[in-house]
Order: sequence, then C-alpha cells, then structure tokens
Amino acid sequence: MYAAQFMAAMKQSVDVEAAIRSGDLTPIFTWLGDNIWSKGSLLTTDELVKGATGETLNAKYFQDHLRSRYLNNA
Repeated sequence: MYAAQFMAAMKQSVDVEAAIRSGDLTPIFTWLGDNIWSKGSLLTTDELVKGATGETLNAKYFQDHLRSRYLNNA
C-alpha cells in the first residue's frame, strides 16, 4: 500500500514512465532519496508517509493500482 501511494505522489512531479523507458532512473531515485530514504530513520512511518504524499496511508492508491493493473488490461 505504501508503494502505491508513494508512486502516485511521485508521478505528480516525475515522469516515471519516461524515466523507465529511457533507462535513466535518476529522477525516480532523486525523488525517493529526497522524500523517503533520507528521512526513513528520522520519522515515524505515519510522519514519513504524510511528508512524502501529503496524507496518511490511504488504501485508495493501492485499490487504484490493482484496478489499473488487473481490470483495465483484461
């Protein structure tokens, strides 16, 4: 659930698909470094998620991911 929420937040400022297509994952790693990795041991999980995404853990992002992956491709 966290990964889906982080991905949704990342996509607001990073063109994730273009980075993956080009093979240059620097923008993805930069976002993760700035928002997740550098703060991982300093904050509680709730604080980390809220700081990175603007809200506490929300199952909506995981549900959206599952729908997109398994229902829209059928």
